[in-house]
Amino acid sequence: MSDYPVGATHTTARIVHALVPVEDAGVTELADEVGVSKATAHNHLATLEALGVVRREDGRYRLGLKLLDLGMAVRDGMQIPTVARSEVTALSESSGESAAVLLREDREAVYADVQDADRNDRRVRLGSRVPLHATAGGKALLAYDSPDAVDDYCEGGLSRHTGRTVTESADLRAELRSVADRGLAYDRGEFFEGMRGVAAPIRGETGVVASVSVVGPGERLSGKRLEEDLPGLVLSAAKSVELALAE
Repeated sequence: MSDYPVGATHTTARIVHALVPVEDAGVTELADEVGVSKATAHNHLATLEALGVVRREDGRYRLGLKLLDLGMAVRDGMQIPTVARSEVTALSESSGESAAVLLREDREAVYADVQDADRNDRRVRLGSRVPLHATAGGKALLAYDSPDAVDDYCEGGLSRHTGRTVTESADLRAELRSVADRGLAYDRGEFFEGMRGVAAPIRGETGVVASVSVVGPGERLSGKRLEEDLPGLVLSAAKSVELALAE
């Protein structure tokens, strides 16, 4: 049995994802990319166009802004990003770097709010999805899982993104124990080359519910600033969000 009970829905999703990295594409290009006939691709695209998800211009298709509207509606309906926004903004201003709050979805962390993304060249932006093991914010979420849950995560494979990505299970487990002990997680160019970050967990009634992070270029996030100055700001922001959630 297929992993996708409704194959047509899977095809539609693959077409949408195929349009993400390109400015626009024709029916033939998309059919070849997804591995379906031109007629099938056309029917899916026509449906997506009718729903406002894609736009057609001169016979070529691109994603429309409907997905942005849906995504923002989802984000704005969540308590944590809304409550954390003022603290994330203040953290960005006090650190002089991009600041973010991350939420977990399965094996990924999602940047649910990012303030001043221009300071990291927009490599980290609202809605970015990253693996838990390769970013500070992700490790701050993963570190408080049970040992069995961490084992399950490691068994799924630790993808490599740069030469600094931790891909050995034993190394990741050791690092996560350290994160849990000190309440801080670091990323030293493990997902984006040359980018570093420091993060702290945000705890709620059910345990760790999010993380808050500062991220920026390695030439700015290094030495005492990375190891001593920024951690205090991040921990303070995390505690403030926790207090706001408890009100």
